[in-house]
Amino acid sequence: MPNEMTGFDFNTMWNTFLTWLVSFLPRLAVAGLIFGLGWWLANVVTRGMRRAVARAKGDSGATSFLSSLINVLIKIIVSIMALAQLGVDVTSLIAAIGTAGLAVGLAMQNNLSNVASGAQIVLTAPFHVGDYLSVPSENVEGTVARIEMMFTVLRTFDNKEVVLPNTTLTSSTVVNYTAMKTRRLDLSYSVSYRTDLDKAKEILARLCDEEERIEKDPVPLIAIGEYGDHSIAVMAKVWCKIDNYWDAYFAMQGRVKAEFEQAGIELPFPQLDVHFPEGQPPENGKS
Repeated sequence: MPNEMTGFDFNTMWNTFLTWLVSFLPRLAVAGLIFGLGWWLANVVTRGMRRAVARAKGDSGATSFLSSLINVLIKIIVSIMALAQLGVDVTSLIAAIGTAGLAVGLAMQNNLSNVASGAQIVLTAPFHVGDYLSVPSENVEGTVARIEMMFTVLRTFDNKEVVLPNTTLTSSTVVNYTAMKTRRLDLSYSVSYRTDLDKAKEILARLCDEEERIEKDPVPLIAIGEYGDHSIAVMAKVWCKIDNYWDAYFAMQGRVKAEFEQAGIELPFPQLDVHFPEGQPPENGKS
């Protein structure tokens, strides 16, 4: 019944609202369906890409970066489609998003740089997931676990995850220890100046030949290194496969000490010899 004082008709307004709601509900349902399916599709595509690459044994680092980027793009597109279904002026919205994006971009230059650096890492492939890296400027090293859109994750020997911004990896010196199939293992052992050096070299050469994780081609180099204050360095420069590096290192460390001791080769420690002029007694008459 209309209000004679204000001219307000509640029934008319309620009927208008119901009419609008009936016409809006299908669009809301379709928008919700688009949004839900799009969100689900983004996750399915991401998982599908990772599984396909895992089966094909492809570069999982590039896949991780691209899948995270595609996931974000699909969700943005789906959200815009859902809003358009609700009658939102998408053209004006996109223009507003572009303007806001410019302002946000200026405020988030570092994040955008990380995305660009991530793309650079994926395209140039200086390293891959599974490679062992050292980043001297950050005093960190570890195995590449993931290459994401804005950061790369390294897993250290003691199973910690180190998250590095992608710009750090593209602007710093990065040492990739697993880029090649083989790696040189440098071994150095200090022996006494009284040692028969030919005998020490012979033992080292035999141990290198017996150690199956050491490559026989190139031939191991056995040589005399530097002359120290208390010892002489006997060196072995050998090659081994990346996966055998540390096993070969620790095996040689244990066997060399045992073989040297068995052969009577002294492994010296710092010591100081004091000599007095002939005929001059030590101070205070002590001998």
